[in-house]
Amino acid sequence: MVQSKLSNTAYFYSLLILSFPVLTAFIVNKFLRMFQDNWHWGLTVFLVVCGLVSLFVIIWGFFIEMNLRMATIKITNDTIEIKQLLGFGTKKTFKNTDIDGFAIREFRQRAQYHEYCYLIQDKKAIAVFSSLYYKNYMEVRDELQQRLKLLK
Repeated sequence: MVQSKLSNTAYFYSLLILSFPVLTAFIVNKFLRMFQDNWHWGLTVFLVVCGLVSLFVIIWGFFIEMNLRMATIKITNDTIEIKQLLGFGTKKTFKNTDIDGFAIREFRQRAQYHEYCYLIQDKKAIAVFSSLYYKNYMEVRDELQQRLKLLK
């Protein structure tokens, strides 16, 4: 049995994602107080851009990064258990025989190579995890290689 361990990077990114809307609201509040007597069309554009950027960060960060890639994974002899949202979210359990295999894709970030590992079932990715977010990524990947087929 192998249990994934999230890295400090995963917790730091989660903190940034969750605090970004609060910081944006603070900055917008400061601008509104500064320009309360001199409303200008540029201020309206600034507020709209801030709102759209905050909305994008919330949707991308929470629903994609935290929900999919920052899930914890527990691999046993016959099942793979995935808990979303840093291990606090919804739990999904899959039998190893129901999963077609897994695929690995490399990406580069800050002059370092990382990997995404996709668990594939019926030609769809049912789980994604990254070497960026796990302390024991290689251990988890090695365990998957013993139990599942590596797909190209």
